[in-house]
Amino acid sequence: MEGDEVIQLRGVAKHFGAAVAVHEASFGIRRGEFFSMLGPSGCGKTTTLRMIAGFESPTAGQILLEGVDVSRTPPYRRNVNTVFQQYALFPHMTVAENVAFGLKSRKVGGSEITARVAEMLDVVRMADFAARKPAQLSGGQQQRVALARALVNRPAALLLDEPLAALDLKLRQAMQLELKRIQRDTGGTFVFVTHDQQEALTMSDRVAVMSDGWVEQIGTPEEIYHRPTTAFVAGFIGEANLLSGLAGDGRLLMVRPERIRLERRPPAAPDAGIGGTVQEIIFRGSTTHVSLASTAGPIVANITDGAALGDMRPGAEVWAVWEASAAYPVPATRDADDLDDAEPDDPHRTDATDPSNGELP
Repeated sequence: MEGDEVIQLRGVAKHFGAAVAVHEASFGIRRGEFFSMLGPSGCGKTTTLRMIAGFESPTAGQILLEGVDVSRTPPYRRNVNTVFQQYALFPHMTVAENVAFGLKSRKVGGSEITARVAEMLDVVRMADFAARKPAQLSGGQQQRVALARALVNRPAALLLDEPLAALDLKLRQAMQLELKRIQRDTGGTFVFVTHDQQEALTMSDRVAVMSDGWVEQIGTPEEIYHRPTTAFVAGFIGEANLLSGLAGDGRLLMVRPERIRLERRPPAAPDAGIGGTVQEIIFRGSTTHVSLASTAGPIVANITDGAALGDMRPGAEVWAVWEASAAYPVPATRDADDLDDAEPDDPHRTDATDPSNGELP
């Protein structure tokens, strides 16, 4: 199997009537990888996950699981398990009984069930709660039980459809680290759907960024943050200044707000910069957010040393300055040729082309 890819999508598309939910997507998910599909609501990420799981059939293309075409195989015959936002634990069963349920359904021997349930409860750190019922658990604990129940069956891949969305912020952040730890400890292949950029960057080995049914870019968190191939990726992943007229060939120049410093004079070589007028200054604790108006477009700077701003006020004329290495050119519009130029050596990237022939429902 090419590159030891557990899952392969080959020209996969999904239409709902005249609406196109997913355009021709072609990429692979590697064994033992934490792979995230990231994008706003309606971008096609959940539809793609549901096609991998078997809950939706592709309109075109092939889905391969461990080298076998499963495009028309029902979900119960695919060696994948899915964890949804609602964990759907059986309320009348204990934690151990919930985890054992799938193994019993598959007629696994009693002694093996006991051993595998105990092993998986240790992995998710729920061994001390084996005799409790779901109603006696917190949201984070219920999620761990749902993960154990899915993983105990040893699927080729675990599919996760925004499982952290219902948790409060602090618990969600803690569970991000726990989920990554569990994936690392089990060595499993996790396919994770989220609309949360920070979540994807924190947990993933690679991320597929999606927009309007197109896969805009696939890469490591570092690649998509520092070297986005489209303006959408640049703007969706964190904050980005997209400046016109500075990059040439109709491209935009991307500079992250944390890479900008504000000075009273033009930059000295080899730094670059542009003059602007301060519009707003907002204190945010660890950073001070400063917005500028410039001829290249609006600029945002996140300044970590507020004292460096001195007596700067709205209306002040300043220079937004950055090191030359902090700037990265991106195409102003989605274009396959631009993507080829930006990322020529990535065989897992899906080229994106003009989406005007279809929209998401």
